Amino acid sequence: MAGFKLKTRKAAAKRFRKATANGKIVRSKGAHGHFLAKRGQKARLSQGTTYVHDSNYEQVNKLVPALGAKRKRSKYIANQLAKRTAAAAAAAAETKS
Repeated sequence: MAGFKLKTRKAAAKRFRKATANGKIVRSKGAHGHFLAKRGQKARLSQGTTYVHDSNYEQVNKLVPALGAKRKRSKYIANQLAKRTAAAAAAAAETKS
């Protein structure tokens, strides 16, 4: 018996378009829809993109499972953890000698 497919929330899919190689989810900055004439050039040009904060990461990832960000993110976290443990082991060996 086959399981069910995870469905993407279409409103969230329009806001979160892609994930980076490290598993971060890219989002657009807000407040750039209208009233741009009264703003300075710097404010108009600084719209750009940024990343979803870690506190909202799991929630966004559930809304848009097609991004596959969790797999990428878990690999990234595992690599970072391995680097930290190796550095800690080297530091502990250094203090003992």
